[in-house]
Amino acid sequence: MESKKSVVSSFDVDHLTLKEGLYLRSVYTINDEYAVHSWDMRFRAPMDHAPLGAEEVHTIEHMMAYYLRLDPVVGKSIVSFCPMGCKTGFYLSTMNDVTAEQIREALARVYKQAFPLKSKDDIVGLNEVQCGNPGLFAVASTNSAMAQYMRCLYSREEAEQAGIGSVYNCAW
Repeated sequence: MESKKSVVSSFDVDHLTLKEGLYLRSVYTINDEYAVHSWDMRFRAPMDHAPLGAEEVHTIEHMMAYYLRLDPVVGKSIVSFCPMGCKTGFYLSTMNDVTAEQIREALARVYKQAFPLKSKDDIVGLNEVQCGNPGLFAVASTNSAMAQYMRCLYSREEAEQAGIGSVYNCAW
């Protein structure tokens, strides 16, 4: 089947060669003034691994949408955080020339602050007032998915230096 150039930038990425990681997908300019950077936070390599489960996607979305916005470096630049339909990761949109390294470091700070989850009570906004499906969550498998992603972004030595060495010694 022939692929066509798309107006959707993620459709122009070769998903057969894409690996786990953090990638700048595109930069959009709005009104010739505002640059919005769209990042792929790819938790799973498409075609190579099973996608994240709906429970993990929902839980990570709640945690990251909240804690990334509180980050002292990138928080005020966050436009949106949302899941990929294929469930292999998330899209993060930022403004103000945030770098990949700043995002990577922010993810480490979020991980250190909020993970591992101990119970559903640790999941921000998981209630009937703030969430459309508060029964859709996972604790243990989300901890595992987050640790796996952080291992993708950080070597063992880097993780130790960032205070998240536990991602290499998962005991939950």
